[in-house]
Amino acid sequence: MLRLEIERLRDRGMHMIDESLISSAFPLLGGGAIGFGTGYLLRKLIKLAFIALGLLSLLLGYLEYKHWISVNWGNVETGTSTIMTHTVNKIAAITQHMGQSIPIGVGLVGLITGLAVGLMRG
Repeated sequence: MLRLEIERLRDRGMHMIDESLISSAFPLLGGGAIGFGTGYLLRKLIKLAFIALGLLSLLLGYLEYKHWISVNWGNVETGTSTIMTHTVNKIAAITQHMGQSIPIGVGLVGLITGLAVGLMRG
């Protein structure tokens, strides 16, 4: 009975799923999946980087406490600040370049949404 109804709708030119809906949904879902994976990976890498930096700082502090080494914390702070500034500038340059070469469309909406969810849930 359902089969007859579907055939009757097809005969009248009505389709259950419009092709424009499929062509819009695929980039949205694909962008969302890629965004989620990217956000998840970024969150894990950021956690790993913070853990490594914390362990390095802990090791330097312990070795200085035991008087095995002498750490000039002013130089460490300056070097860290320089590295962070360089990293932020590189990220800004990459983001600016991506904005010029990636066409904005439905997939970008899915990518941004997926990236946000991946960063929050990772």
